[in-house]
Amino acid sequence: MVYKQYPRDKAAVSAKRACTELQFLETNLPEPYYVNNCLETVPELGVVILKWVDGDTVRSLYNAAEQPEREAIVLQVAGWLKACADLRRKEKPLRAAQFVSRLDVSDNDTLSGEERTLLNGMLAEMASLADQIEGKPVDHTSAHDDMTLVNLKIWEGGLYAIDINRERWLPLMRMAARFLVMKDFFSSPDGQRLFHGLPEKEARMFLKAAGVALRQKRVVRYFIAEQMVRVYVARETDAEKQEFARQRMRAFLEGAPKDAETEGLVAAT
Repeated sequence: MVYKQYPRDKAAVSAKRACTELQFLETNLPEPYYVNNCLETVPELGVVILKWVDGDTVRSLYNAAEQPEREAIVLQVAGWLKACADLRRKEKPLRAAQFVSRLDVSDNDTLSGEERTLLNGMLAEMASLADQIEGKPVDHTSAHDDMTLVNLKIWEGGLYAIDINRERWLPLMRMAARFLVMKDFFSSPDGQRLFHGLPEKEARMFLKAAGVALRQKRVVRYFIAEQMVRVYVARETDAEKQEFARQRMRAFLEGAPKDAETEGLVAAT
């Protein structure tokens, strides 16, 4: 079992909503897609008790696999995301500007001048894209707002998503971008054919299988940028991985419009 306790502020509500969400997914997801089930909740303590999931994380399996096996893993994850989206999907206007506004890193004193310049470019591109896609109808769903390789496990052929909290509606592309960026952001891009700074073949394959509208090119690019910035400023401490991340952001920016908006830039040192 996994014992999980939410912080005091609204802990009872958080525990109830987490259990409700897990019970919904447990009941409605088709095989071979699963979650770590909610066994019990103690709302007055903000506690949920979850079923332990055996198996290996997608990260450990993916890192140890050869390319054909890696592609199969990526498709399996895409299948889980699509299965969730098919349960609850609605087209809603995209509020793109809010994601730009939440990425204010101007007071981050750990950034070097080079990093600030690079992040300026990323944020400017995001601001420009946000202007173009604000209010655009896009698919939203509630699946997994932290869909990373460590929050997914494979056991006896089934894919289990863990650490899911409350029902939270987000653009489907944002959830997909979270997985793709966390999968490849800190690895070397050398020798790869790239798709917005990420490995093209797996990225396109994953997005198509997850049901993301690839025709919405600006939306796809926007959320990849948003996740790159968000993950980068979380400050991975390994110097080599940080350099790989910068290389991917530079690749992302190749071909960006020269007249990109400057709103929301990182403050210069």
